[in-house]
Amino acid sequence: MLCAKCKGRLLCGKPKCPLIEKFRFAARISEGEIEGATPPSAFIGRIGYPKVFAGPIITTAANPEYLDSPWLWRGSVEDVIKLRMSLTRGMKLLDVKSIESRFIVELQEAVAAVRHVDVEAEITKVIRKPIFDDVAKPIGVAARIGSFRLVENPKIPKRVEKFYYDDAKAVEAVKALFDSGFSTYYIQKIFSVGMLGEKKNRKLVPTRWSITAVHDIIGEEIKKEIVDFDTISEHRLFSYEHFGNRFEVILSPGNYSFQLVEIWAKKSFWSPDSMWVGYDSESVGKKEKYSELAGGYYAARLPVLEYLRKARKQARVTVIREITPDYYAPLGVWVVEEGVRKALSCKPEVFDSFSKAIERAAERMRTDKRFWIQKLGFQTTLSAFG
Repeated sequence: MLCAKCKGRLLCGKPKCPLIEKFRFAARISEGEIEGATPPSAFIGRIGYPKVFAGPIITTAANPEYLDSPWLWRGSVEDVIKLRMSLTRGMKLLDVKSIESRFIVELQEAVAAVRHVDVEAEITKVIRKPIFDDVAKPIGVAARIGSFRLVENPKIPKRVEKFYYDDAKAVEAVKALFDSGFSTYYIQKIFSVGMLGEKKNRKLVPTRWSITAVHDIIGEEIKKEIVDFDTISEHRLFSYEHFGNRFEVILSPGNYSFQLVEIWAKKSFWSPDSMWVGYDSESVGKKEKYSELAGGYYAARLPVLEYLRKARKQARVTVIREITPDYYAPLGVWVVEEGVRKALSCKPEVFDSFSKAIERAAERMRTDKRFWIQKLGFQTTLSAFG
């Protein structure tokens, strides 16, 4: 099984990912009481489900909000790692249905806050195991915690409180909050700690799952809105590069469809020994099968659907993601979400054909188009490019 296809999901059958195992950092905390702040944020694990390790993310660094605001981050992979290694992941073993426990109620109040919240916790054991994941953001040292409490009263948006006390379905709540201006990052956090959905069905959702679930829910709901929009009239090419990832986004005339080509160059993180090219696609109907490209597929799709809804248009969408050796550690799918979103915020190049747009995109990429052009699902053949 190729590592680029697995992305740490242990499809190889090994108990631990050998690539991620090489990341180990010395702990900077010790057992006992810790006073700090949560950005606000929490992490819900997935190993051992339905009994998982859950708890707050705590820091003693200045400007806690910035540590969990990926849309503001600039620089290199190393810059993000340094930033996120200042966070401590609190761990307490809980059943995912124990959302009425005092511990979880405190955690929910902290996570739903609009700004960082001062907290106190008792560290009973330092684990010394940071998180590096293809979906979630990196997190520093893990620690078992006993007690956990808020030192101040958090300010929670009334809109969020309404859905917390109501009995609305999770899909309805997620879409309504997104339409009200709440970011995907915020919605993912409150979804993960069991604050949304019908009360009888609420439970903790592993952070990794909640990120993709929110991307998928919002994306599928927006698809229903754009189906009757007029199509765009020209081929638009958008481009952006950050953290060793290049994004080429092409919008072409036609009814909505979406295709993602993912190119892991040799010596990039999930493909250290050889190049790997993956592909997935969909039409306007609901995507039933989970993408082989994992969470990055849904993270790439959502910003495009946001753009189309705002423009009141539909289009045939092609996203090409090229991952270079500069991406030497997994940072999470926010890299994809923000990369595509930032690309679409730039002024596009306009072409009269799809092949010309692809040719221009290929000029900026390090990987020769011969290795990926045949993956594209529509409007192109290898002969069109010589």
